[in-house]
Amino acid sequence: MKKFIVLLALLVPVYVLAEDIVTLDGITEPQWGEFAPPSFADVEEPKGLGKLNETAAYWYQRRADFESSIEECRSMEDADAKYSCYQEVKVKQYQKNSEYNAKLEAQERARRGPQEMYDRTDTMLPIGNYLNNFTRFQPNELH
Repeated sequence: MKKFIVLLALLVPVYVLAEDIVTLDGITEPQWGEFAPPSFADVEEPKGLGKLNETAAYWYQRRADFESSIEECRSMEDADAKYSCYQEVKVKQYQKNSEYNAKLEAQERARRGPQEMYDRTDTMLPIGNYLNNFTRFQPNELH
């Protein structure tokens, strides 16, 4: 009896979650949560001082574009056309995520500055060369 209750407790949430995924003619519709960071999955239009938050505005605009694309796909009658439309939406969203991540990486590199600044063997300054050579001396060589 305990095994049955445990099994039931495990299957009911899976069944409930499975109903949230919209399927039409065996075609699974893409969901916004697949592409957005968890903190922006339920993003709403920024208002007031929130308009200054460029990140929230970016994800809100992407969500609006995503939802309009999904509506266009839903309006298609042909199952094959609908499936290819959903695939195009997925590809576009993955491309936008790649572009967004590349932009963030570029901003981070620009913020950190040139990599040469962090190189410990840098000999641009005379003291750097002196310190590099100083570590090569053996104790009996110093007089």
